[in-house]
Amino acid sequence: MNTPDTPSDTVAAQARLDQATEAWISVVRTYQQCTAALAQRLEPHGISVLQHEVLMNLRRTPGLTQQHLSDRCFSAKSGISMIVAKWVKEGIVARERSASDSRAWNLSLTARGVALADTLKDVQDQVVLAMTQDYGAEDLEQIKEQMAKASARLLEMGKEGAGRG
Repeated sequence: MNTPDTPSDTVAAQARLDQATEAWISVVRTYQQCTAALAQRLEPHGISVLQHEVLMNLRRTPGLTQQHLSDRCFSAKSGISMIVAKWVKEGIVARERSASDSRAWNLSLTARGVALADTLKDVQDQVVLAMTQDYGAEDLEQIKEQMAKASARLLEMGKEGAGRG
């Protein structure tokens, strides 16, 4: 990290940090509000936000393993395993042994699971559209690009941190 050379550099660096912190708080607050709005709308369906994430990921990408699903949902594999086991019994998810790794199961939605996922996709769409109604296509593209840059930097930090110790 660079250290400021003059008092004005110190003031400018602190102003930049304050601005960055406010932006970060804004992103976190929006994420929390989005999650709360989604949870509120999923509750009548008896579905949690994590269960919703599982459904949406399997809807988008059939055949994921539990490990890949866990990675995409940012959740412990044990939590995903509990959801999957329950939904296999309920006929929402089907498991098929992976052709490339006999230890892994590929997961997909059954017809019942697809119907549930389609209903919940409508719920998700309502939240996303409400959240983004004041933005044009260029604004949305810019938000996407800026978040991708921030995400890449954070992933790189994670890699650097993993090399320490």
